[in-house]
Amino acid sequence: MNLRFDKVIRAVGFGFRKVYSLVLDDDGLYLIRTGGVGALKHFARNADGQIVARTPTDRGVKEIEQNEARLNALPLPELLAADRECYRVRLEAIEEVIVEDGPPPQMAIKLTGSNHFLKFPYATPAEVQTLQRALDQWSYQK
Repeated sequence: MNLRFDKVIRAVGFGFRKVYSLVLDDDGLYLIRTGGVGALKHFARNADGQIVARTPTDRGVKEIEQNEARLNALPLPELLAADRECYRVRLEAIEEVIVEDGPPPQMAIKLTGSNHFLKFPYATPAEVQTLQRALDQWSYQK
């Protein structure tokens, strides 16, 4: 199963948040840093439900869009090696996945040794629950 979520906010420390793209595939859950959280105010969903930039010339918007485009062009392991703020979560390490419907939908992924706290400002609760079900398959296999 391959799932991808863009423009996800990850709490990385006390008051520090960054924007990531999440990619779930058979090798794990990849958290690829794409930019700063301040740029998200320049995005919105259009009538078709697509996420579009309202201010495409903003430097932060350009950074996010360029980094998201790299996800389509480069292999995930190469992206991990390029940025120390990118992670691959081993699916076997998932202990529990908790979702709050929000707004915005939020997820806590409890792992062996660490936790990840995520907000999905441009995803619906149903989309986040799809990710939760996919991750739950791993947490319940133990």
